[in-house]
Amino acid sequence: MVLVINLGVIKLRYSLRTKLTLSYILIVVIVVGLISLVANTYIKTEFQDYVMNRQEKQTNEIIGLIKQQYQADQVFDIAYLERLGMNALENGMIIEILDVDGSLIWAASHHNSGLCEAMMLSMQKNMYSYHPNWDGEYEEKTYPILDNNIKIGTLTTGYIGPYYFNNEELVFIKAFNKLFVMIGIISLVLAFALGIIMSLRISNPLNKIVKKALLLSEGRYKEKLDDISNTKEIEMLIKTINKLSEALENKEKLRKQLTQDVAHELRTPLTSVQGHMEAMIDGIWEMNTVRLSSCYDEIIRMRRLIGSIEDLSGVENENVLLHKEEFDLSKLILRILNNYESECFAKNMRVTYVAKQVFIYADPDKISQVFNNLISNAVKYLDEDGGELHIDVIDHQGKVEISIKDTGIGISESDLNLIFERFYRVDKSRNHKTGGIGVGLTITKAIIEAHGGTITATSKLDEGTAFTIMIPNRSC
Repeated sequence: MVLVINLGVIKLRYSLRTKLTLSYILIVVIVVGLISLVANTYIKTEFQDYVMNRQEKQTNEIIGLIKQQYQADQVFDIAYLERLGMNALENGMIIEILDVDGSLIWAASHHNSGLCEAMMLSMQKNMYSYHPNWDGEYEEKTYPILDNNIKIGTLTTGYIGPYYFNNEELVFIKAFNKLFVMIGIISLVLAFALGIIMSLRISNPLNKIVKKALLLSEGRYKEKLDDISNTKEIEMLIKTINKLSEALENKEKLRKQLTQDVAHELRTPLTSVQGHMEAMIDGIWEMNTVRLSSCYDEIIRMRRLIGSIEDLSGVENENVLLHKEEFDLSKLILRILNNYESECFAKNMRVTYVAKQVFIYADPDKISQVFNNLISNAVKYLDEDGGELHIDVIDHQGKVEISIKDTGIGISESDLNLIFERFYRVDKSRNHKTGGIGVGLTITKAIIEAHGGTITATSKLDEGTAFTIMIPNRSC
């Protein structure tokens, strides 16, 4: 548990372990409490019905025994009635027997009034010990004693009503309650132990994940989580953290590589320009158009490099500004292919594209940049002895599918998953020659996604690469 003081307000924050343990304990308390309440209410009701039925049954048995004795002797046997009365008194019932004229034959209160009073007080004490708010009182009921439907006497029964529990019944009820208390205590102990165990199984991996996340924030990516959890969500979280660590490590490598590449790309033209300028300033070289043109070309190269970085920054902004309009995609593709006609001819490259009208609603400048990036890559990385470039456009309902395939050098499987990453370059030596820094495909993907589309790539080394673009048309 952590105590946090914030602007004079005290807030208690509990650990996951504490919350889980308290949750288990709370569930057990609620469940055991509800079971105890329901069980006691049910037992109390059933016992009340049982006691009332027992009293009625006992009364009927006494009437039957009195009638049976009278039928045998045709007169009431006082000694027999005394035995019946004392036995009833032991069961909490005070009886009184009158003859048909209403004269008293036998009464427990007359026979032993002290015992009757003590018995009533004992039963009241028992009921108050069971239920402090018990509101029972002494009650009497009168029953006729009939012999062949002829009244031969009257039986009056007195008892604590509307119901009472004898000693054996109270012992059973108290034992039952003690059993629930024991079950509750044992359940609490088990819930506490189970809460500790389960919270440890959940919180320990989470604590390791937290520590790993802190390491990631410090730039330490190499350490991996090797814990295995049988909790699906925790296992997914561990895998996600490991993937995040790997992704951040790759990003860091790309960032360092970017620093090296940009430094190299800028250093080379700057060094060249500096050398030319120093030589011309010192009079070693004569200042002429050729040497100035060479310096100018290096400056253009640096500007192109900086422009690529600016383009990437622009399209990666989530609020990319698109100037959409409806245009014929086939005309745009033909115009771009015409721009690369000389390069394709120089490399003996065969281009296949069947022009057909396909109208889309998009930003024509941004879509032109996409085709320029993909076609220029295909031309750059094609072997000198020729190859093929195949472009196909299919108008699906609601979407346009664009396929650009080449038979160039291809991309390895390990590089294929990273080609859309910023500043990632598959073949660094080739990219140095062509002046790229690895942002063309990143820009291409950003533009397509800004239009609500997708771009995927498939490739095999020495066989070629295929890019597939799905982009919504105006009907979307």
